[in-house]
Amino acid sequence: MPAARDTTKRWWPASLPHTSGRLGDFRLAGRLGPLVAFAVVAAAIFWAGGSPRAVTLVKLWTAYAVPFFLLAALARRCGANPPWSYVLPVAVVGVVLGGFASAAIVFAPNWRLLATPAALWPEWAIGAGFAAFFVGLSFVTAEVRRREQLIADAKRQLLEARLQTLTAQIEPHFLMNTLANLRYLIGANPRAASEMLDHLADFLERALDRSRAAHSTLGEELQLVASYLAIMQIRMGERLEFELDAPAELKSTPFPPLLLHTLVENAVVHGIEPKEGNGLVTVSARRDGERMVIRIVDDGVGLDGSAEGFGLRNTRERLATFYDGRASLELEPAAPRGVTAAITIPLPA
Repeated sequence: MPAARDTTKRWWPASLPHTSGRLGDFRLAGRLGPLVAFAVVAAAIFWAGGSPRAVTLVKLWTAYAVPFFLLAALARRCGANPPWSYVLPVAVVGVVLGGFASAAIVFAPNWRLLATPAALWPEWAIGAGFAAFFVGLSFVTAEVRRREQLIADAKRQLLEARLQTLTAQIEPHFLMNTLANLRYLIGANPRAASEMLDHLADFLERALDRSRAAHSTLGEELQLVASYLAIMQIRMGERLEFELDAPAELKSTPFPPLLLHTLVENAVVHGIEPKEGNGLVTVSARRDGERMVIRIVDDGVGLDGSAEGFGLRNTRERLATFYDGRASLELEPAAPRGVTAAITIPLPA
């Protein structure tokens, strides 16, 4: 039987992770060695009869060192972001003791002066004031960093939630159209309906898990598009042809989930279906310097007011959010007829 896990809080854990809480500046990890070395050198200078400047340096270092070590111990015990009800009493005690320690260094070896208020209070005030200033400065800067981190985390969570919301808005739109097509074929052509159902199951197996994620790849999205176009090809028969063309090295490029599908569906529904005769949808990807250009081209009826509907508004917003404004979507007439939708995105460094 495995040994029970020890969950007891330790005063001196093996390592202290980097933190940004209000006690983030009071960490011994990586600092204990230099602090001890400085203390030894300062003490040697002091006991060797150092100059007044050296004594002042040791006095001020000691005044700050006392609250620093007390707050570092609190950080070890309670983490880098304990409540102020814990932090402030420890800080006040540390500053008071630091002032007495600095006065003791000035008076050494005449310790009896510590009992003389007229001699003690000026030296105590200098040491305590020095310690209080730097402890307070650490609190302020740490709190600023903590608030900046909270704001950054909130923005990141909002971005992820926004991407997931926009993606979720696409799923019902696609599924309703696909199920409507399947319902029609069940009565008109059961064999074609069975084949469409196989393609739909393949699409859902690939898409449902990934559709709720914030990231996908171009290769994965091309697979989804191929499944969708196969479904539509069953419904439309010889009226629909399609081609997918993307170099292997670009297929691992990060890409928003279901975004490419939206544009391909737009090309089929608004371009090919209203057209008399056969139609062709081509999806291609090419590298252009530090960017990638993906083109969805159809030879359908061309641009009209319906082309700029919900799907494209959603697509533009998702591109702006996913790539932080560095991507674009352009619609233009194709030659001799139809529409070209061109997505330009930055390639990862």
